Amino acid sequence: MAIIDGTAPHIVDPKNPGAVDKIIHLGDYWNEQGLKAHKKEILNLNQEIARLFRRAYSYLFAANLFLEEVRSYYKETGALSVGGFDRAVLALVHEVFTGKPRQTDSPKIRHLFGTANTPDGTISYLDTIVNHLKKRYIINGDDGTGKTTLVRRIMEAAQMRGFDVEAYHCALNPDRIEHLVIPRLDIAVVNSVEPHYYKPQNGDTVVDTMAWVIELANETIATERNMARQMYRRCMEEATEFLSRAKK
Repeated sequence: MAIIDGTAPHIVDPKNPGAVDKIIHLGDYWNEQGLKAHKKEILNLNQEIARLFRRAYSYLFAANLFLEEVRSYYKETGALSVGGFDRAVLALVHEVFTGKPRQTDSPKIRHLFGTANTPDGTISYLDTIVNHLKKRYIINGDDGTGKTTLVRRIMEAAQMRGFDVEAYHCALNPDRIEHLVIPRLDIAVVNSVEPHYYKPQNGDTVVDTMAWVIELANETIATERNMARQMYRRCMEEATEFLSRAKK
């Protein structure tokens, strides 16, 4: 069961109203006369809240652009050894799935979020998602060194072998899958990166994608990358500030 706020800016329409979904209309319980007495104040507040949300979303959009800039440097400079990365992924797939019988011919994917951008900053519930599992593969490394690619390839390998998976998407860019849980195998693949670092537990396997990277020797390029990261962090701070003001 889920309880969802269906109002703007995150409108959610029921897919099966009455049959599965139930709409709770709080308008049935408001004091209409009391609201009319403060009509002008309410209109002004709603206008200001909408403005603050627009500013927050603009900064989140900009933050993602700067983070993509950070990610681009390893590929553009050839610093990432693609061959070494591919071989490591194949070895990890072999380790995870060898000897595991196929689960089903119709594997399912659940698309979820484990992290959210909130008025209190970035909130992650990664611990509650993976701590209870038998095994975790922790992916460390800088942005742009193939961590989400590795997670996606493990997910594709799981699907090809008939395993249901839970795919946890990035709150800043939902097209990116950052974490993976394979319930039948009782394992998770965790992308440990800002802002949701994860400390390995006993028995976990740590995969460091920096092992396939030649550190940037060009100081100008390294400076550009660091500046892009600073701008990403600044934009996230501004977005959080506007979200906080909108919710006061």
